[in-house]
Amino acid sequence: MLFRFVGFYYLKYFLIIFLALEGFFLAIDTLKYVDDLPDSANLLILFLFYDGVYALTYTLPISLVLCSIMFYITFLKNSQLTALMALGYSKRQILAPILCISSLVIAGFIGLNATPFAYAQEYAEAIVYQQRAKSVRENLLLKSDNQYIFVHKLYPLLNGEVRAEGIKIFELDEEFKLRAYHESREAYFENNGWILKNATTSKIASNLILGKKVLQTIFDQDLRTLEGFNSKVLETIAQDKPVASIIDALASLKIAHQQGISSDKIRAILYGLIIIPFFVPLCIAIIAFYIPSLPRYGNLAMISFACIIGALAIWGLFFSLTQLSVAGLVYPEIGLLFPIAILFAVFLWHITHINKKFL
Repeated sequence: MLFRFVGFYYLKYFLIIFLALEGFFLAIDTLKYVDDLPDSANLLILFLFYDGVYALTYTLPISLVLCSIMFYITFLKNSQLTALMALGYSKRQILAPILCISSLVIAGFIGLNATPFAYAQEYAEAIVYQQRAKSVRENLLLKSDNQYIFVHKLYPLLNGEVRAEGIKIFELDEEFKLRAYHESREAYFENNGWILKNATTSKIASNLILGKKVLQTIFDQDLRTLEGFNSKVLETIAQDKPVASIIDALASLKIAHQQGISSDKIRAILYGLIIIPFFVPLCIAIIAFYIPSLPRYGNLAMISFACIIGALAIWGLFFSLTQLSVAGLVYPEIGLLFPIAILFAVFLWHITHINKKFL
């Protein structure tokens, strides 16, 4: 009964704030791209949809926190919070439905980041810029086992296909000597592997003997190679500030460990997608601790203002630390895990003592 009552009002306030923030975000982005928006109504609707999904990164966490403040202040003004406590419900029992709902919403948001919706910003920009260089990645240099790969241009969203231009692959043997070289002007990613069109392969004999042919050149119309190296894995490893879904980030992390290259950026992406969003229920519990039991025990305007400023400050701090960690400027365990561990410790203290605080 309590869960349904509290949950109904919490979700009601959440929808009000969430839709308002989403509308504001879409309005600002539409004005930003107003000169570049396509004339097609279908493409415009797709742009608004993808842009709205991308906006979830900003609007969803802060909406969950702000609506909890709105819930407590409204219930306090109407004496409904006092009435619930007079019926025998503790502060922790009243808080439980809010924590449960916010955690479930955050879990759903994390699940969404494991799908291609994580690239909603790229989809939206691809519609706006329509094959311009905005979505092109240039001059990528990577390593896979005994192969070194250079990609001149990578088009992750060109006509719904993943295409690369100017791809060169150098194969080394166990003694780190060049044994083969592949080159193609154009390559496509299909069925978890790359197809090099009209590829030229130069193979070098392992034993160099005077008078014998040591270089063999082969032309292949469709050469299949680089299994598992999809475009997002390439970008996640190579780019300064990559964007990746949870699935692609895990694949990139696996390859990074296999190749012995730095995985700092990839770990930062995973922490930012999986762990950091749970700052929302932690903040809600801390805010609930400072809400008085009766409106006469505090200045509601000042309390709500302080809670909003505090929530925005915490959200801004974690957002900034995530961006810095993904850019490689801060070690992810120090920049992300350590602050969230401190916030969790503060949460545990507040949730333990919340029933003991009356004023």
